[in-house]
Amino acid sequence: MTDRALPTGAAAVIAVAAALAWAGSAAAHDAHCHGVTVVVDSGQGAPAVGCADDPASGIEALAQAGFTVTEVTSFPGAVCRIDDHPETECGPMPPADASWSYWYADTGDDEWTYASVGAGVRDPDEGDLEGWAFGNGSGAPGLAPDEAAAAEPRPEADLESSSPPTWVLAVVILAAIGALVIWRARRDRRA
Repeated sequence: MTDRALPTGAAAVIAVAAALAWAGSAAAHDAHCHGVTVVVDSGQGAPAVGCADDPASGIEALAQAGFTVTEVTSFPGAVCRIDDHPETECGPMPPADASWSYWYADTGDDEWTYASVGAGVRDPDEGDLEGWAFGNGSGAPGLAPDEAAAAEPRPEADLESSSPPTWVLAVVILAAIGALVIWRARRDRRA
């Protein structure tokens, strides 16, 4: 191997890895959810949409979609706060007129269905939609299921569920650096 071949090859590997990471990242921002779509409507602004890869429950779907979840201390499985809303104690159950209601829809549904089981029990499937609305429990999320399915997920959810693994890029770069170190050690031994 010539003195120039190894460094040139290492540079090419790094360039290809960077291009793949960039292309994957750009594609992830254009992709819709390929798991469970999660909608959170706090009643303050537009509802937020996230994506969960393969949650085992509605609570896990919230967390995987990038939302911060605080459960009621005295009633595990009941949601007290999502993304720190509302600002309240989470020891006892919140009042019925100021709590999170849990909804779901299947792909193609026009309306949300109120969940008759808790989020800790329900096991959503790929393509399902999970909805959360803050208020008195009578109103579904303000984003219809078909609009939610077509919406782009929050950036936090994109990075966690859709982007290429960063470790792959790190391994490629470390391998290139290792090859350069070996090449230099062999070159120095010859000199």
